[in-house]
Formats: sequence, C-alpha cells, structure tokens
Amino acid sequence: MNDHLRTFTARRQSWFGLKLPVKTALAQPALHPLLRTIAPRIRGLKIGRLPAPIELTEIRGRVGGADFILVEPFRCEIAKEFYWGRGRRTEPEDAFALDLMVALSADADVFLDIGAYTGVFTMAVLATNENVRAHVFEIIPAVVAGVEKNVERNGFNSRVTVHPTGVGSPDTWMKVPIGDGGSALPSFYSSDMRFDSDAEVRFTSLDALLPEVLAEASERDPRLHAGEGVPDVSRRGEAPRVTVKIDVEGGENDVFAHGQDFLAALHPDILCEVLDDRAKPRELMGHLGEHGYRYYLVGEDRLYARTTIRPDPRLRDWLFTLKSPDQMRAAGYPVD
Repeated sequence: MNDHLRTFTARRQSWFGLKLPVKTALAQPALHPLLRTIAPRIRGLKIGRLPAPIELTEIRGRVGGADFILVEPFRCEIAKEFYWGRGRRTEPEDAFALDLMVALSADADVFLDIGAYTGVFTMAVLATNENVRAHVFEIIPAVVAGVEKNVERNGFNSRVTVHPTGVGSPDTWMKVPIGDGGSALPSFYSSDMRFDSDAEVRFTSLDALLPEVLAEASERDPRLHAGEGVPDVSRRGEAPRVTVKIDVEGGENDVFAHGQDFLAALHPDILCEVLDDRAKPRELMGHLGEHGYRYYLVGEDRLYARTTIRPDPRLRDWLFTLKSPDQMRAAGYPVD
C-alpha cells in the first residue's frame, strides 16, 4: 500500500519535517503582540495561516449576533483563523460562507455537517438557532476528538450527535491514520487517499440518514408528523427544514449519488465545497438538476447566480438551493 503520509506530497506539506518546529517557534506568546501588529500590514500574507500562541487554549468566535468557542487554536486550522481575525474567519469568502449557512439555518430543524473538521459550522449554527439539532460526520479519529471537545465546551452535547463515519458510498470502509496529524489536525484527507493503518471507518449514505432525520424532527415538532400547515412554505408540509454543509475534498458526487431520496424528500439548502482540481461538475449537475436545484457561487460578500457549475480556482464554496435569485434577494441575500 502506498501510504499517503509517506508520499512526496505529504512530506512537502509538512515541510519535510520542519513545519512543526517552525510553527512552535512562531507560536511563542512573547512574539504575538508584535506579530499581530506587523502581520496584517504585510501585503499578500494570509494571516490565517500563521500559528496562534501555543499557550492559548480557546478562542471566541462571533456570527449572527451570537458567540461560540473553538478550543485548541494552536492545533485547529480553523480556530487559529478566529484568533487572527479577532472573532471572524480571516478570508472574506470563508467568513461570508459561514454567515450564509447561519442565516439559512436560522429556522432549520436539523443541520448536517458532513466533513465537519472540528465543527465550526455546527458551533455557529447551534449558537444562533437554539432549536436546531445537528449531526456531525468526520472520519479522522484525532479530528473527531477535536469536534467532541468543541461540542462539550459549548454545552451542545444534548443537541449534537457526532458520527465517526463518512458519508458517501454506503457500506464501504476506509483505513484512516490514528496519529494527531503532526503540526495541526489534518483538514484535507479524503476518501481517495490510502493509509497504512489498522484503524478503519465506515461510510454510510445520505439516503440512510433520511429516516432518522424525519423521526427526530417529528418528535420535536408534532406538526411535521401530523401534516399541519406551517406558515413558512419552504417547510413543504410534513418535511422538516434541513440544511447541509458538505466539505469532503472532492467526494461530493458520492454523497449526492447515494442521496437522491434524501434530496427528493427534503430539498435541503446545501453549502458545498467544489474544488477546482477534483470536481466533476457535469456529474454533480446530474445529481442536483433533476431536483430543481439552482447554483450559486459563494463570493466574498455576495452570491453569484450560475446556470452551470464551473469550479472557480479561488472561490471554493457553492450554495445549492431551490430558491430563485429573486427569492434569494427578497429574503435579503445579495445576489449578482
């Protein structure tokens, strides 16, 4: 087996073993008052990639008028962004994507975070919607532990189910590394990578989640089960209001290929990462188009309505929804 961790790509990503000691040196607390003054002024520097102080145990984020906590910013790639962004993500398109998901989930019954990393979207959605229930899916054991720490720290245990499981082609298995990821918790592992490991995770399908989502939503809101009218027509009678975030490093077609019943029954609003070098847009449009989905590229401060999915070399996130551009504008979303 060609273990990904032994490939040239992986070794280059770790700077051939130098990344951790360099990061540790830059993370010394004495340097950070100076770094926080100078770094934002350096043109072209992505400050969110710099390490947070090694002694910092947690950082507070703010979105949609609510606060939440992310722990271990030295180890978590997303938490350190909130340190450098002073409570916000450092790249404007990433901050806007988080704002967008929070706004779309304001009246959601269930939120699915597929490829959650340490769960920033889940923490933000639950902080702003006290009625939503979340299901979090993550395949790397060390990252699952990071999610669980964030859930515990925010007091969301009763509202979140953490699944150490992948979502895609059902009943398949993947060997996963059991280490801590070196200089940071890994955020880019995907189902097409191979690892020489004794640990395995199972994949389930989006369709397999449908009965659980329906049962859970009906327990919380009897109207969904009884079919009583709900003022918000987007709830579609008996269907609960569901939102989904997908970040699976190029595996989104597997998610949608085995999620056709889920899409047909619930028509969730979906925020999905579509990578320029891994996407299969024609296949993706085939999975979504027959359900009436519209496509919006997520920009720095607005949505760009598109008739086709064409991956962008810089902007990674797309919104898939049944809502037309006029409906999105009427709801207060900026759309070009």
